Amino acid sequence: MIVLDTSIFIDAIIPFNMERHSIASKLLSIVSEQGLNIYEPQILTIELSGVLVRYKPRDIVEKHINEILRYINIIDYDELHGIAYEIALTTGCRAIDSFFIACAKKTESILVSNDKTQVRNTKKANIKAYHLIEDHKDILKELHKF
Repeated sequence: MIVLDTSIFIDAIIPFNMERHSIASKLLSIVSEQGLNIYEPQILTIELSGVLVRYKPRDIVEKHINEILRYINIIDYDELHGIAYEIALTTGCRAIDSFFIACAKKTESILVSNDKTQVRNTKKANIKAYHLIEDHKDILKELHKF
């Protein structure tokens, strides 16, 4: 089971940097091929649409969001709030990150992100986390265990 930070979806959808785009796209392909369960906090749709709409028309963003929602399991705010609160108190992380970390904790998933601060705080919360760009070889090994 896996939680992917918004940064992974953004890198896969918008090729700002071809290396990041390639690695993020490969990760999504492997997760899909292996049929791994992807869990995401409900706030993913807000954060992702808020970033994508800066670069793509609204109708295209809505199509991306709807397509992604077909393949992920959304965990409601209510289920994560208490865990996210405790994680924020424990790690001092950003509010948005606390929901992704809480989602990983609740679902006993690994968290993958391109945000080093988020990865560091996830590890502070004793949850396995990887920085995709730096750890992509390790992630691929980990995913083949599932």
